[in-house]
Amino acid sequence: MKLHPVVIFVVFGLALAEDGPDARLIGGTNAAWGQFPMVVSISTPFHLHCGGVIVDRQHILTSAQCVLNNQNRLIDPYWLTITAGDINLAPVGIRRQTRKVTRIYVHPEFNLFTREHDVAVLRLDRPYDLPSNTVSVARRSDRIIPNGQPCQFTGWGASSNAASAQLNVIQRILTMNINDRDLCNQATMHAGRVLESMICAGNMGISGTAAPCNGNLGTGLFCNRQLVGILSFGVNCGMANNPPVFTQVRYYSHWIDQQFNRTEGLPPNWSPAHL
Repeated sequence: MKLHPVVIFVVFGLALAEDGPDARLIGGTNAAWGQFPMVVSISTPFHLHCGGVIVDRQHILTSAQCVLNNQNRLIDPYWLTITAGDINLAPVGIRRQTRKVTRIYVHPEFNLFTREHDVAVLRLDRPYDLPSNTVSVARRSDRIIPNGQPCQFTGWGASSNAASAQLNVIQRILTMNINDRDLCNQATMHAGRVLESMICAGNMGISGTAAPCNGNLGTGLFCNRQLVGILSFGVNCGMANNPPVFTQVRYYSHWIDQQFNRTEGLPPNWSPAHL
């Protein structure tokens, strides 16, 4: 497998048209062991790749888009594999903890077209072994993040948007500054799509700056080491006027906590209400 500092992000519908066929991560640095121990890799046969964040010893937060198949129906949890505790996808490190998924909970008001309420919680088949130097539960921010605040985004990806693209194995970190929501809504690609429950970060009017591409929807944005958002759309590969947009986690903290104790699962072939 060719090693290359690239991260690519899988999205649906409108966002697919925003990115070129040879999209790549722009900028960033390699992650160090234990630097972001709350970030996980999500493997699914329906998407190139997705990311997620550990929000409880037995639960992962990710994008709702990551748990839908090509017909926009809920994936059987059996097909999801979660990798934690390893900054490289290959070879397998001695600190890696791999889990399967037993339940998937998608926000009931998730809108596939606007990406509002783009959150899902995954229950693992068993809790993580803690404490660990490379696996930990994320601290969630409950504060408004000021414009201009430098934050960090980390994940894995691939060298192109092609369905056959191989994943790059090295975890990478990008620095992104928080943007004013009104300015993001004036951006050519967004045109009012950025809602109050979302965070806009990263490159605005300058092309070629540090930015994600297709491959890690659901991966977290961290400010002061606290989780503030998960990637939803705007996977721009350095394109001007198309900044990344994240679901703002603080808006969903109560809903996230409620999923930890749920016993019933979503019905087979469940699909979003807004289709």
